[in-house]
Amino acid sequence: MYTINTQLAYFNCSFNSKRLILNLKWFRLDKADSSSLNALCFNSTELEQFQAFIGQNPLNFPGQSFVEPTKIEEFVFFINGNVPQGILSFYPVLSKNADTDTHPSIHQVMKIVLTDENYQPAAHYTLDFDVIGKIEICRNAK
Repeated sequence: MYTINTQLAYFNCSFNSKRLILNLKWFRLDKADSSSLNALCFNSTELEQFQAFIGQNPLNFPGQSFVEPTKIEEFVFFINGNVPQGILSFYPVLSKNADTDTHPSIHQVMKIVLTDENYQPAAHYTLDFDVIGKIEICRNAK
């Protein structure tokens, strides 16, 4: 079982994400409900598929990616209604299904769209599983 760390740039979501670069730890999204997010580590096949997607989209995933083997298979992120609505409490989701909706009461979970340099939709997520990122560092591009 594995997690993967990448940078993320050039994406759109419900707030102004222009010029943001995020360092994320990615998981496979299993399910979301009103109080928690269940995320699974990638198996080797999913890891290879996600790494190939990252390699095909270097503008959106600049820099190197780092794979971390883990013995823990499932992660649960508990959602507290009192969490401030800041960037670090935001969990970006990539999904190929346009109609995939996270639980509406979880404001921290937002579907993102990968864009080009002009922030116009560009790269389409094509994998058969959804992924969710946990933000570890957020900074503005220079």
